[in-house]
Amino acid sequence: MFGSLQAMVVLVISAAALAGAVWGVIDAARRPDTAFRNAGKLTKTIWLAILGVATLIAFISLPWPLGTGGGIGGILGIVSVVAVIVYFVDVRPKIGGPTLGGNSNRSSGGW
Repeated sequence: MFGSLQAMVVLVISAAALAGAVWGVIDAARRPDTAFRNAGKLTKTIWLAILGVATLIAFISLPWPLGTGGGIGGILGIVSVVAVIVYFVDVRPKIGGPTLGGNSNRSSGGW
């Protein structure tokens, strides 16, 4: 019973990692190259390559029958998840991505 529960948890986490990586590639592809340079980050091409490799690793890491791996818990899987997290937490907000707080055009003071 616990083996099948563990396999289901690994599958869900691995699928979420793949979805996040795909979302990161699509989001980075939609941003202009100048936004990356103006924010002082790596170029758009480099981030697309990083996120593309992370997507490939996340896909390969999917447990059987969808992929060939044993889950995202391996070292390459963890590295791919870290790359996606860095994109969404550090790069995306600085290149003009929307924030979780709603409207990012609000002033910070007063009424």
